[in-house]
Amino acid sequence: MISDKTKTRDIILLSVRIWLGYRMFMAGYSSVIDIIFHPGERAFFIKWFGEELHFPWPLAMAFLAKGSEMTGGIFVLIGLLTRPAAALIAFTMLIATLTANLGKDWNIDGGFTVSYFLFALIILTEGPGKFSLDRLLFRKKSSGNFILKSST
Repeated sequence: MISDKTKTRDIILLSVRIWLGYRMFMAGYSSVIDIIFHPGERAFFIKWFGEELHFPWPLAMAFLAKGSEMTGGIFVLIGLLTRPAAALIAFTMLIATLTANLGKDWNIDGGFTVSYFLFALIILTEGPGKFSLDRLLFRKKSSGNFILKSST
């Protein structure tokens, strides 16, 4: 019975990782590309992060937020350095919720950012599960530290 619960847990963690990683990567990637290559979209992010959200250095902050979504999404999706990546996503989604999505757009954007925050917290607290690169590359010592697996 314990084996079935463990397998179910690992499948659920894999499902959450794939969904969150995919969603974060897609949202971040399109915005990063827009910031770099499209002047009109770059102006949108400068206005949004600067005039509406009142962040200093709005373009840099937009790039950091969207870059965090993109890179965190990649790492969560493949299950490599999963906990640090999930922490990055959780922090980004918490800030997005508190600064951009608590007002009139709560029902649209706030629901997404809170959900992504909660999914990231699940991964952060529970780990990546059995079906991850972390599991393949690292093994857990009894002290709780991760070390590289030996090839023997």
